[in-house]
Amino acid sequence: MKHDFNFHSHTYLCGHAGGNPIEYVKEAIKHNFSKLGISEHAPMPNLPNNNSRLKDSDYKTYLDLLNTAKIYANNNNLIFYKGLEIEYFKDINLYTKYLDDLDYLILGQHYILKNNKLKSTYALDSLEDIIIYRDTIMEAIKTGYFNLICHPDLCFYNILEPTSEMFESLRPLVKLAKELDIPLEVNANGFRRNKYENHPIIKYPRLEFFKIVKEENAKVIISSDAHSVSDLNDWAITKAYEFANELNLNIVTSLKFNYYENDR
Repeated sequence: MKHDFNFHSHTYLCGHAGGNPIEYVKEAIKHNFSKLGISEHAPMPNLPNNNSRLKDSDYKTYLDLLNTAKIYANNNNLIFYKGLEIEYFKDINLYTKYLDDLDYLILGQHYILKNNKLKSTYALDSLEDIIIYRDTIMEAIKTGYFNLICHPDLCFYNILEPTSEMFESLRPLVKLAKELDIPLEVNANGFRRNKYENHPIIKYPRLEFFKIVKEENAKVIISSDAHSVSDLNDWAITKAYEFANELNLNIVTSLKFNYYENDR
């Protein structure tokens, strides 16, 4: 399968990545991509920002950079989408505002609310935590705001040996994603992190989770989760395809952009 797209890409504006939108566009053109989306970590008023997301004060700059990149992309036959990666919290009302400015939102749930306190998805450590994570994502995708579930198995990051019950608890999420026709992401950045952070196991993508995805025949999409321009089509993308193909997953190569519009 030809890899000629990416919808999960980050820029220098989040504080922990490099590159700007037009540099990504040029790299995509070099690799003969047909579609590219930039999806910076969104400003969120209830979440910490320790070089982890776009600042409110940089949001207009981000939009300006996206618009400039879109013109260049259009002039070079590359379809370009403007987006954000964002968490879901039912009391936050920014989603429609962002969708009025942009083409799409992808759901990257890096925090849950447990007992009215934030808990990082990188620190989840119990079945209860996993269920809260699952329920949050299921509530999120029912809103129609999101067209991709990023690294859905990130909830196992901090758990050395997740139980079969933990993996199985995500089956309802997989079924709902299939019902709503929203792809689950096979995230290539998990392979990069495993290499650079020297983990004894691959933290994500998790084989046990994606076996459930295969059983339910839910759709998946391969994403770079690029944090530098060179990540756009690198060795980790190849690894992600090998992982997905070994399981014979139902791979798609495009996203739908009309969920929210259908709800309005």
